[in-house]
Amino acid sequence: MRFLFKRSDATVETGFRRIASEVLDEVLALLREREQNHDLTTAQIVHRVRRSCKAMRGLLRLVRPMFSAYEAENAVFRDVAASLSAARDSAVLVEALDSLVAQADRGRRDHDVLEPDDVAAIRARLAKPAEDPASIEAQLDRAAQALLAARVRAAGWSLIAHGDPPLAPGLRKSYGAARRGMKTLAGSGDPQLSHEWRKQVKYHWQHMRLLRSLAPHFARDRLRTAGRLGDVLGEQHDLDLLTHMLEGDGLAGETAKRIAQLARHRAARLARRSAKLGVQLFDQKPSVYMKAWDDIWARWPRL
Repeated sequence: MRFLFKRSDATVETGFRRIASEVLDEVLALLREREQNHDLTTAQIVHRVRRSCKAMRGLLRLVRPMFSAYEAENAVFRDVAASLSAARDSAVLVEALDSLVAQADRGRRDHDVLEPDDVAAIRARLAKPAEDPASIEAQLDRAAQALLAARVRAAGWSLIAHGDPPLAPGLRKSYGAARRGMKTLAGSGDPQLSHEWRKQVKYHWQHMRLLRSLAPHFARDRLRTAGRLGDVLGEQHDLDLLTHMLEGDGLAGETAKRIAQLARHRAARLARRSAKLGVQLFDQKPSVYMKAWDDIWARWPRL
């Protein structure tokens, strides 16, 4: 999936339709052929479907000021991703636990040793799927139906003219939202605010992917930093989920408490790192940031 506007696109609208069709064709092929695809687990397929939905939401957000069907179409991809979130959470909790245990093993002292039997019991509890395999397969079938209907509509999606260069308003809006998210989170340590900021960071990362052929050097540097920031915030979110599960789901005992403590310490380190990366990306006011794009828009097709 290339996921970018091309200089060869006759108009922004044709590029928009092409990108949407490519994303949806790819995920529909994955869903159609999943029974024959033995290289991917169900969890991996769920992850790819959710990733495609997030890519579509990023694309729609970039054209939002010009796309009258934004609310309805965005809801489709939001709901498909949400319907598969429980299947995703089980896998990431186990990964977060395994990572913490490995870190503890590398730097352990005698009094820090995690009891292997307790760790195995906790892992088994976290690995227990929130839904049975048949239910997940049914959800994937429903996802395929919703995405196929969206693919049919995507061929006729149209954009309306706007006073600014076509993609400037959407880019300005997403940059501003990410900057506000950073400032709102600063100093609070609120896991929910961190998760909300991560969403905005991911949108900005997707927008740099979409625009990288227009400004390769400028977008490439921001892509790299935004990718790192998204990964840091993602790991932080997974650790927050793990801590909540350990402390709120009856997983008592000294080992569970120790793992929760390790998770909190790791999340705090990640929070400091994400704050530094955020300043690199979003320190400028939106008006200043958008000036860097003025010359780029001049070489870009209209609607």
